[in-house]
Amino acid sequence: MNRAIAVFLITSAAVLLFTIAHPAQGQTTNTQVTLSCNDGHSVIFNVDQITLTSLLADVQAINASGTGTSCTLTMAAIDPSSGTTEWTVYDYNPSNQAIAPRNSPNSMPATTTNGTTSFPFKSNIYTALLTTSDANLTGDLSAKTLNDSITVSDVTGTFEYRDGDGCTYPANVRFYFVSPKASSPACPTGGSAKPQNTGFYTQFWWSNPVNLPLGGNQTATIMQAVNSPGFWSDWNGKSNNDPSCTPAIEEAFQVAIRNVQTVGLSFGGGCFFENGVTTSDGTGTFNSTFTEP
Repeated sequence: MNRAIAVFLITSAAVLLFTIAHPAQGQTTNTQVTLSCNDGHSVIFNVDQITLTSLLADVQAINASGTGTSCTLTMAAIDPSSGTTEWTVYDYNPSNQAIAPRNSPNSMPATTTNGTTSFPFKSNIYTALLTTSDANLTGDLSAKTLNDSITVSDVTGTFEYRDGDGCTYPANVRFYFVSPKASSPACPTGGSAKPQNTGFYTQFWWSNPVNLPLGGNQTATIMQAVNSPGFWSDWNGKSNNDPSCTPAIEEAFQVAIRNVQTVGLSFGGGCFFENGVTTSDGTGTFNSTFTEP
């Protein structure tokens, strides 16, 4: 089954590494965390204390489910310059087990000029995400259409992706957004799936089927209306109008699109939407002009 996920392997033993704030402290302070699972996900996002506590319960339930799936929830490894609303590139780390942002000048971060954001691909480094938390592009997107004019230049090699789990769909880029407020019981992948009530699945959404296959130097535009039944998939690979998940998944999606924290692009290939892409020789520049007309 195709899933909107980023593939990597971790040990079967779960690790939960973060600090729970004292109840007397405010509940509005956000903490940046990395959530990674061995079913193929790695995401970085900001959560308040209530959401963090809920995530802990979800991760504990997954790790105790007996399905072989395990997750880690850690404080995100970021540098002080990461607190920005500008566009940020996220790459898989050398172990290919989690993603990290390009923030320091020597990491070749994304740059934005006259509305176009650019970044270079890097040799043997797989790029997973290009996102922003800009208030002008997040919040209530229920009446918006995501539009991205994309140009890929200076590629001399071929595009490739990390483990595609046996599928052969080419390296591609698609829309992606995060909404920590949209926690809802998940739709199980099967009658015996455990746990069946993990809430964080509906906080993460990928455009599906809209995507752009990456085939070398090219220019193209992708577009997707946000409030479109059947055109978005969650962390669990379920459509936002999956008949086996209604009405819960539809209700969660409506919450999500009205409370978007982060929006942008996701890079993947094979069976997956965020397992990361690069070029065979590390050449190429990705240029994105992202708008919400």
